[in-house]
Amino acid sequence: MKKFKKSLAMVLALSSAFIIMPENVKAEKVVKANLPGFNVKLNDRLVDNNYSEYPLIVYKDITYFPMTYNTARFLGIETNWSENSGLSINQTGVSGAFDFYSTNKKNDNTYAVSVPEFKIKVNGKEIDNKKEEYPLIVFRDITYFPMTWRFCVNEFNWDYEFTNKKGLEVKSLNTKEKDKVEVKEEKKEEEWKDYSKTIFYNGNYYVVKNKGEDYRLFRESHIGKESKMVSDIPIKDFKQEDDKLFFYSEGNPYYYDLKKGRVVELLKNSNAKEGSVITIGDEVFYVDKKDGELYNKDKDKLNKGNKVENISKDDEYLIVNFEDTKYKFIVYNKKGEEVYKSKDKIKDAKIKDDKLTFYNIDKNKEEEVKLKK
Repeated sequence: MKKFKKSLAMVLALSSAFIIMPENVKAEKVVKANLPGFNVKLNDRLVDNNYSEYPLIVYKDITYFPMTYNTARFLGIETNWSENSGLSINQTGVSGAFDFYSTNKKNDNTYAVSVPEFKIKVNGKEIDNKKEEYPLIVFRDITYFPMTWRFCVNEFNWDYEFTNKKGLEVKSLNTKEKDKVEVKEEKKEEEWKDYSKTIFYNGNYYVVKNKGEDYRLFRESHIGKESKMVSDIPIKDFKQEDDKLFFYSEGNPYYYDLKKGRVVELLKNSNAKEGSVITIGDEVFYVDKKDGELYNKDKDKLNKGNKVENISKDDEYLIVNFEDTKYKFIVYNKKGEEVYKSKDKIKDAKIKDDKLTFYNIDKNKEEEVKLKK
């Protein structure tokens, strides 16, 4: 198995144990931990931390892994517990089945966890948890172990890599020969590889996969066990807004309707500037990449003859700054009607409950306006 590039600066960490602690086990202190804000793959399997009974968690900027019976064995290690001997963790080199204890209840982002005082051994070596910079912790009666270089690489012989694009990927190297063959065969059959960020919606994952120079949108269920291409239109990236995934393909804007499971072409032959298309209700607004002016879906010009400086949406309104024109700032409603305009230069515009607040650069003051409906 090809080794991942390792970087001490990016060490994140993972591991723990399916060891249910008796009630008389002391916890030294209670601390706070969070769910990871990035994707995690274990031996090429995507983990759903939002809907797992024992999710990965992050404590002191280090990722911790729940060493339940199945998750520990999936990465080639075993755990044992006794009141006299405490917790022992050993590398076995034998890989078990993947099971990440899926539930229907979504996890919160932050939880209280405890730092235990029981005895700990890793591959026969005693660990003083009180002196560890990244100690073992207990969450939902399960011991969690930090994936630092010392333990994961030196003790367990794992490879891992973290990037902002892909998140955290972990691979255990020493599995039994039969499992090595199965993994190789599985990888040989897997032609499509994850390319983009992953989003979760109504029990499914959505991700862009690529095969060489071919990029498509896929839907995956049950942590990647079932994968289906949902659009034959080339796509490299998307932006989620509620139940829609907006994307560009060959210069044209589209969205994938997550509820209806279909691709909708927003504009036809529009010459829309990429990144400028905004939908509000049934209306579509965009900046033409040739003349730089603002249009609606019927190709009517709004504020004709004036180039757009920037465009955004807030609370079902379109907010536009124009370049050196009579009206440098205009707010439109979802019908494309002007509800406010100003000759002054304006920034930091925000709308809530039909109330517009902004900073007037020309007058050097903050202003507030009630928008007409």
